[in-house]
Amino acid sequence: MHHWILGAATGDWTRLVGMLAGSVTFHVPVEGFAGVRHGAADAIRFFEWLADSVRADLVVHSVLTGEAGVAFEVQVTGTMHGEPFTQRLCLVFEVRDGLVHHFREYLAWPGGLR
Repeated sequence: MHHWILGAATGDWTRLVGMLAGSVTFHVPVEGFAGVRHGAADAIRFFEWLADSVRADLVVHSVLTGEAGVAFEVQVTGTMHGEPFTQRLCLVFEVRDGLVHHFREYLAWPGGLR
C-alpha cells in the first residue's frame, strides 16, 4: 500500500509496478479499463494513465486481512485531470511470493467525482 500512496502523490508508480507478477490480473472501475484485465503490460498502461491523470493524498482508514489477500479502505483527496476531487475507495491485493497477482478497486464518491 505504501507504493500505491507514493505513486498517487508523486506520479511515480515504478515501485508498485516492480511488485506486479507478469500474469497479474486486475479490475478497476476506470473508463478504458473495463472488465478484468490481464498481464503486467496492461497494468503498466493503467499506472501510466494514473501518472498522467491523478495526484492525490491517500489516508488509510482500515485494513482487513484474510486468506484471499489484504484490503485497504482509503480516503483520497487530490486532482484528476487538474480538477479537484475526493473519494473513498477500497483496494484489495492478492499477494503471493512477494508479488501482486491480482488487485481490484471499489469506488464510492459521495459528492466526489463527477
